[in-house]
Amino acid sequence: MAAKSGCAHIRRLFAYTGDVWNLPQSRLCDYAIWCKGCGEAIPAPVETMPDTWIVALCPLCCERRRYLPTDIFRGKLSHLPTSKVNRVRP
Repeated sequence: MAAKSGCAHIRRLFAYTGDVWNLPQSRLCDYAIWCKGCGEAIPAPVETMPDTWIVALCPLCCERRRYLPTDIFRGKLSHLPTSKVNRVRP
């Protein structure tokens, strides 16, 4: 009987771990840029710091723009890109 009650406690311990640790995602991005069109901070499409200019598509205004390496920074992203990315633009 003691073994059954021990297993029941362990099952309860791991039953709710998925929703308990539902923390917000970190807004800090390694490489971000300010969109020249809408002015929001969006993730830069690079994995390392580039030597020349890059072309990035803004998920908010859907415009392709060129950015110099001096425009790329490490910082927080705007809240708007993640909330509006999933919307379909007409």
